[in-house]
Amino acid sequence: MITKIVLLKSLLLNKFPSGSAINYHNGKLYLIGDDANNLLVLNTDYQEIDSIKLFDYSEKRIPKAEKADFETAVLININDKTHLLILGSASGKEREKGMLIPLADDILPEPQTFSNTVFIKRVKMKGITEMNVEGATCIGDHLILSNRGNNANRENHLIITEKNFWTRQNEVTFSILPVIIPFSTKEFPGISELCYVASKDILLFTMSSEATDNAYDDGVIGDSYIGWVNGISRKLAGPAIRLDGLINLSEVNTDFKGEKIEGVCVESASGNELILHLIADNDQGESRLFNVRLEMDAEGYSPSPK
Repeated sequence: MITKIVLLKSLLLNKFPSGSAINYHNGKLYLIGDDANNLLVLNTDYQEIDSIKLFDYSEKRIPKAEKADFETAVLININDKTHLLILGSASGKEREKGMLIPLADDILPEPQTFSNTVFIKRVKMKGITEMNVEGATCIGDHLILSNRGNNANRENHLIITEKNFWTRQNEVTFSILPVIIPFSTKEFPGISELCYVASKDILLFTMSSEATDNAYDDGVIGDSYIGWVNGISRKLAGPAIRLDGLINLSEVNTDFKGEKIEGVCVESASGNELILHLIADNDQGESRLFNVRLEMDAEGYSPSPK
């Protein structure tokens, strides 16, 4: 289990709005904002080194009714090349889309855009009527998506499908598992991102509470959390996913108060420590980055007991 979380540094990005996803690859951090025009590339000291235009709106923030609402991004391997898969929340028709960007070492090429409307329709028919996809990660050959609940719909789900689901939307297989949170919290925490640590077989969750009763509107920001499931690869066929632990970040450090943690990635995993980067959205057109160290006991790095 996670025994300690230490905040190493943080930085406010006042020119990059609505941070929603962060990924680490070859020494670079790739940042997505749900109403940002550009993908931002930083080094691990949080200095800007590149960017790529995703949209061409004149305003700093894309209007709410028009934005694709890119809430999550995940690294996937296609033809032995690493790509960044970016997905919209699917909380409206204009948000049922994604982008695929090959991550070359020299330049960032033009993104490929696709619609996933057919897949989202099938997911709704199987029981999730209110879509709000906010997390994504890969576990083996599976792509895991998280659908965020809210105060009126107090249940989070994982959608387990194939990495190339958008290429075979009519026939791709998928399953839906509810996420059980066996811990007491002041408010309902919705999943905001997923991150799989393959070397430890642990699935990390970022979660946050927000005073809203639907998947479209923002609300007053509450607390943010890091949760985890040990031995996750053996649990994907079960009837539900049950969290093994949950830590309130506001109780770790007051710098997390008022920050809605939206994304997480792992820079390194060594011994009993994980070095993570988090991105937060304050709903004011800014983003904040957090660099944290997670310390875990031996049990947290071992497969869960059968």
